[in-house]
Amino acid sequence: STNYVELVCSKDSDQAFCRSILTSDPHSQNANFTGLANIAITYASRSANATAAKIQSLSRLEKDPRRKANFAACATYYEGAIDSLTYASGDLASGQYLLLNLDGGRVNSEAISCENMFKSRSPLTRENYLLAQLGEIIVIISDKLDPSGA
Repeated sequence: STNYVELVCSKDSDQAFCRSILTSDPHSQNANFTGLANIAITYASRSANATAAKIQSLSRLEKDPRRKANFAACATYYEGAIDSLTYASGDLASGQYLLLNLDGGRVNSEAISCENMFKSRSPLTRENYLLAQLGEIIVIISDKLDPSGA
């Protein structure tokens, strides 16, 4: 049997992280590329929504105007990522793999943009890294998919 997780994660910049993310879902052992894409999109959506809530909470508590502005920017980036993940599900379902690729790329760049708002000690480094990696995984899977959905 083809190990689809290995085929995806061998192309990822953080292969161990990719494996840990994809294999954390029990459905991944029997999943093809489409199944893995669904797992990645679902995981990314949960992560992005949880981080968006954390950003709102941190922003409310923040006194420093500069950091408050950083959180506001991050909130906007995460809204964009959440929108892209919503589109990603539809693009995957309808076989629009080029659009899925663009969605994954946007998720990745929105997370990186949020991280870059903080010149040092971002309180969201772990969350941004997770979402950026999930975006990368979505891009890799979209590259592997063909029109027949193999």
